[in-house]
Amino acid sequence: MSKAFVAIHCETGKENPVIRSLMEIRGVSEVTGVLGLYDVVIKVEAPSSSALEEIITKYVRKVPHVLTTMTLIVI
Repeated sequence: MSKAFVAIHCETGKENPVIRSLMEIRGVSEVTGVLGLYDVVIKVEAPSSSALEEIITKYVRKVPHVLTTMTLIVI
């Protein structure tokens, strides 16, 4: 099982819609709003590193109002 934490910066005032959209993505196991440089931190789990990459690049980064992401892959 591959895991990663993704810190997400989104448009100001769009945090709640982003959080709702992220909760619907298969493989996203936790979604937490945070204060600071980033607005949301999520935990992503997938059976392989390639599946993990696909979830992040094809789904998480494509959520409307997401501006930037920082991915931390668990070792």
